[in-house]
Amino acid sequence: MKNLIHLIFVIVFFISCKTDFKSLPISENTLELTTITQLQDSSYSQKIDDFYEGGVEGTFIGKDSISIYYKIFAQKKPDKAILISTGRTEAAIKYKELIFDLYQNDYSIYIHDHRGQGQSGRMTEDHDMGYVSNFQFYIDDMKYFYDTYVKPKSYQKIYLLTHSMGGAVGMTYLEQYPKDFDAAAFSSPMLGLPIGICTTVELLEGDEPEYVIGASKYDDSKEDFEGNTLTGSEIRFDRMIDAFAKVPEARLGGATYHWVNKSCLQFDVMFDNIDKIETPFILFSAENEQIVATSSHQEFIDKAKALEKNCQAYVVANAQHELFIEKDEQRIETINKTLKYFENY
Repeated sequence: MKNLIHLIFVIVFFISCKTDFKSLPISENTLELTTITQLQDSSYSQKIDDFYEGGVEGTFIGKDSISIYYKIFAQKKPDKAILISTGRTEAAIKYKELIFDLYQNDYSIYIHDHRGQGQSGRMTEDHDMGYVSNFQFYIDDMKYFYDTYVKPKSYQKIYLLTHSMGGAVGMTYLEQYPKDFDAAAFSSPMLGLPIGICTTVELLEGDEPEYVIGASKYDDSKEDFEGNTLTGSEIRFDRMIDAFAKVPEARLGGATYHWVNKSCLQFDVMFDNIDKIETPFILFSAENEQIVATSSHQEFIDKAKALEKNCQAYVVANAQHELFIEKDEQRIETINKTLKYFENY
């Protein structure tokens, strides 16, 4: 029975759903974003790492007494800021290159590790378990971070930038707090999972946290670029793995049935409250997506436009899930369009 269920999981994760979004046009590197050639220069890579280490770090106590880790990279002039909401398993240390590039383009950057991952506190005895007791706590933590560290600086403009699970957190945030951000961008947002996942997990979830079938504790022996479903950039993939190797306490293993089920329930919440969104937003969907359901991107945008929401959506050609650590062409396209979009608001 377990083998059959595992097979179902594998099949549904590889279902490719298409959208009718326009392809993101190829663009020049006018913002002087980091390139693969530069990353191959050890002195340049070290420059990025040193910049990241110079950020202000700290913790605050989030909902249910969980410690939340954050980093701040503040410009001297309180002009414009970006708050980053990261994906599942991720941590601020994975975003060194993006933070560096955004800062070089005059943005102050605020980023925190979601509860249960990165350098934030865990809610299970097994440090590697991907678990959350209440999805709303992600949003509550982010609201505290915004109100305590971002808002008091009185920036002229504040933007939200999200990826994957961080997109589910961010979209819910926009529905609950429509006045906090001037605009938002969503990279491969987790607005739904491939068909069959939610139904299957609902049947298998027990009282105690348990890894979903096929998932386990973090295993660095499985972290090979060949065959990965995240990015086509080997050097950026390797930098991601290396960042976690240097800060092993930030690593996270597989998801639990609890986490998947809580996420699935949140999808309904998001879709039921699209009418509450007032923030302009742009969504990027990867052409070769194998992690989240791109059909959910299409459905969400269709409903948002039917409600006359201010939104745009693009498909990033020849891209996998991780748009911010993809090959130069796809990464530059996505970031260029994001910052150009922000400039309009």
